[in-house]
Parts: sequence; C-alpha cells; structure tokens
Amino acid sequence: MQNEFINSLRQTVDQHWEQIRGGRFWNRVMEKPVTKELYRDLMIEIHHYTKHNSMNQAVTAFVNAPEGLLRFAYQHAAEELGHERMAAHDLESIGLLDREQLGRAPLPATEALIGYLYFVALRYGPIARLGYSFWAESVYHHIGDVLGKFRSDLSLSERNMSFFVAHSTIDKKHIVQVEECIDRYAKTPADQALVRSTAETTLFLTGQMLEQVAQRHL
Repeated sequence: MQNEFINSLRQTVDQHWEQIRGGRFWNRVMEKPVTKELYRDLMIEIHHYTKHNSMNQAVTAFVNAPEGLLRFAYQHAAEELGHERMAAHDLESIGLLDREQLGRAPLPATEALIGYLYFVALRYGPIARLGYSFWAESVYHHIGDVLGKFRSDLSLSERNMSFFVAHSTIDKKHIVQVEECIDRYAKTPADQALVRSTAETTLFLTGQMLEQVAQRHL
C-alpha cells in the first residue's frame, strides 16, 4: 500500500514537471543560446532559497513527531547547511559573482517558496515537508537536459557547476532516506495528503520562480 502511494506521488511529480517543461523558462533555455545573465539570475534565486533549506528543515522539529523522523530531520538539516555557498562559488568561478546582486531581494515566487516551506514546517512538521524533499532530492533526471544546455552553451566544467554536481551525488542517498521515511511515517490518508500537497505546492512555486527568471530575459 505504501509503495502504491510513493508510485502515485512520483506520477504527480512527473506531471508537474511536464507542465514546467512546457513553460517559458524551458523554451527559452532549450531554443536559444543561454546567456550568462540568465544563468546568473537563476543561480541567485537558487542561492536565496537554498540558504533557508537547512533552517526550515530544522524548524519542523517544533511539531511533535516520531523520534526516528526527528532524527532524520536533524541530520538532513545539518547536511543542507551552507549549500548556498556552492551556488556563489559557481558564479565566482565564471566571473559572475556580484555580492550586491547576490544580496538583492528574491523574486516574488522565490520568496513565496521560502515562506511556504517555513509555514509547512511550523504548521505541519516533518511529515509534510517530506513532500518537498521527495522531488527535490530526485530532481536531476527532470532537469538533466537543461543542465546539459547550460554546460554546452556557457562552456562550464564540473568545477563551475559544483552546486548541481555535488547535489546529484548527495541526493542519491537522501532520496532513499526520504522514501523510507514516507513509507514508515506517512501511513494515514491525512499524512499522505499533506505530503502530496507540499510536493505539489513547492513544485508549482518553483515553476513560477523559473518563469519569473525567464521573464527578465524575454
């Protein structure tokens, strides 16, 4: 029964990515040469929300949850700490790091994503946030073609893409842990609904963030 839920959740995530792939950001990246400015603006937004992922994961501990799930949340929060520095490093490695631009306000969709994850953490706790982790830790087969286009158009090496390269390795372990937690702790229809809702909402907001990045360059 639990495997059935995870499979249906995976289908939901796939459907949302199909919608994102039909949007302006995807079309702009895949149909025209990627500019350094577009890549810079994307990485700035990634820097913004990644800076909060460790903290909003830790905040889930304010809601009562099984000890094993809290242990996962604490460990995962520690492992996410400081990952935004990889995004800054990647910009610096190709001469695009501007501290003033890095410190500018997030786009509205990025800020909404950040705020929503804190709301989920404080209101529903670690079970609900598994919905975000579920797709975020297994995102690379969805975005591989876009990453390849970045790499080829901007002549990027793995050193220039440390954020994506490091995460693709780390997240292979994380997604196994996330699915184990969903299988073990999201047993009731109510908990499963929270997991699915968080996955869908965070994917929607991420898609809107990408659209707003594209809008700057249309």
